[in-house]
Amino acid sequence: MAAALGWNIAPERDSVGESGSTTVEAAAAHVNSRPRGGDPKATPSASTRTRGTGRGHVVASPSPSRPAAGAGTSTTVAKPAAPTTTRPAAPTTRPPTQPPVVQIPIVPVSGGGGSVPGGMSGVSAGSMTQVRAWESFRGSPVNAVLTFTDRSSWQTITNPWVGSGPEKFSTFNGTWIISQPFYPTGGGDMNSCASGAYSSRWADFGRWLVNKGRPASIVRLAWEFNGNWFPWSVSKTNATTWVNCFRQVVSAIRSTDPQARIDWALNAHSGGAWSVYPGDQYVDIIGIDTYDQWPASTTDAAFAKQCAEATGLCSVIAFARAHGKQFSVPEWGLVGRSDTGAGRAGQAGGDNPVYIRNMYQTFAANRDVLAYETYFNNSEAGNVHSSLVGPNENPSGAASYASLW
Repeated sequence: MAAALGWNIAPERDSVGESGSTTVEAAAAHVNSRPRGGDPKATPSASTRTRGTGRGHVVASPSPSRPAAGAGTSTTVAKPAAPTTTRPAAPTTRPPTQPPVVQIPIVPVSGGGGSVPGGMSGVSAGSMTQVRAWESFRGSPVNAVLTFTDRSSWQTITNPWVGSGPEKFSTFNGTWIISQPFYPTGGGDMNSCASGAYSSRWADFGRWLVNKGRPASIVRLAWEFNGNWFPWSVSKTNATTWVNCFRQVVSAIRSTDPQARIDWALNAHSGGAWSVYPGDQYVDIIGIDTYDQWPASTTDAAFAKQCAEATGLCSVIAFARAHGKQFSVPEWGLVGRSDTGAGRAGQAGGDNPVYIRNMYQTFAANRDVLAYETYFNNSEAGNVHSSLVGPNENPSGAASYASLW
């Protein structure tokens, strides 16, 4: 059934990449640096996780970290009437503090079925076939699609496969979310990026977005930077270099596409995020990738506890509100108890409707600042096994999701 639906996240490669095969690629899949079948969710090292709860990946692409600017917070977070729509003035040089640990109230859901929780809602996908299957499964339209560029060359980064035809979202009536590295795999370095050596390349990407008629697309730049599995990991450079690189890329994209929206997306329960916030001037959306692992949320109390951790979803929402930003959850999903590192360690929730319901309720409770959420539907060997359709690996979780969305 998976083959019939074409349920693979990354596009087919031509003569570059993983020997021309179709693979799943995401913060969870490190296809560029691991043999196929490897475990992209291995136990994270102590140096990269918060109190032993971080999600580990084997290796895939780079990750970000920047010197902060204007990111101070207070223990009382005032809720803005609406996220700011204009970019603030240049950030200060004061490093940000960790956001207050705030537990977001869980609001009971009434009704359900065919009702997105707020903001844009969708799925990570590589084709419209997958999008249509997801819409049919949940009974509500998809208006955001999360994609990943081929990171093998500048050509495939600045002229990505997205929009190459109707099946590849050229006529998709929704928003493109494009996950981008700082530079090609094996074809760049952080110091060069920080000095602006790649700015002309990123200006080309901005022109590409405009030429495609998608100037307001969301660019998820150097996602999960606070983990240690991507080449752009802040753990592989220093904060100043990472932040300068992020700022150079953002400035270059905006020089040709001022409408592009930049998503700064960290990894849940891994440390090292808040000290490298690039500053409000360079970020439009505060994102977080979070899965039902490290730790699993098998009860409402367990969900609330992990959500309020320093780099949990609820703390990200509080940070976004404090900075007048929207928040996003580009990747989220269940995690299988077999064929996963978290499962072998007893840290995966498995087919867990409790997690699905609490994620929906948290989205709904904060719909006023939710930019988008996209489920990571994956059944690749050695990955998270979050799949709800094509194939349905989690029937209880799938039933819960379909009844809510």
